[in-house]
Amino acid sequence: MELLVPSHSALPVRAWNAVRSRGPRYAWHKALRRVLGRWPSWKRHWLYSDPRLYWTLRGGEDYFREQEGQAARTLRTEWLAQRLAAYRPACILEIGCGYGKLLRALRWRIDVPLVGLDFSTTQLEHARRFLEGLDDIEILLGCGECLPFPDGAFDMVVTSAVILHNPPKAAEHIRREVLRVARRFAAHNEETSRSYNRYGYDTAAWYRSQGIVLAESGPIPVDPDPATSQFCVAKLSP
Repeated sequence: MELLVPSHSALPVRAWNAVRSRGPRYAWHKALRRVLGRWPSWKRHWLYSDPRLYWTLRGGEDYFREQEGQAARTLRTEWLAQRLAAYRPACILEIGCGYGKLLRALRWRIDVPLVGLDFSTTQLEHARRFLEGLDDIEILLGCGECLPFPDGAFDMVVTSAVILHNPPKAAEHIRREVLRVARRFAAHNEETSRSYNRYGYDTAAWYRSQGIVLAESGPIPVDPDPATSQFCVAKLSP
């Protein structure tokens, strides 16, 4: 006769495994994410008002396998890389590069210097392994709100699902820094909808409010829900 184990027993087992593998801080953060699931606005305010902690704790091997195991994420990355390469930029900075998924896709399409910046040490550890063997890709630790580059340092600056995780004040700082270090193009893949871990912004509308011309703007057709996805490219100079 098969022994049925109560379903609730899985929760303490998962919690203990999280403590052993990722430490008590990660386990506590994960527990709060579950407890606050019914109150998305509180969850967003308490756990994601500073996304640095989340992405440092979250950016481990489990996250890497989860992302690489989703065909939809790969389709979107390939689509983005194709669109970005079509502008023939002389060099590219990606703010919030994570473990380097978009940088890798870009390298297969365009032979120009690529720089990835992220504030998560755990994400960058994976990026260095994921991008090993690919030439002319530099990975740096830093924050999008205060970029360590001079004005106009990059032909194109890119964010992909980065600004949306930041509260309004931080999001504004990132946009201003993008404009400061970009010479010709600023490209963004950002969600417009809000959820427990994202604030959601109409990035294209922000550029229009600044009087900046958009080379293109619209949904990402390969996304499962293109109605809330947005890809836009701002043309900053001829």
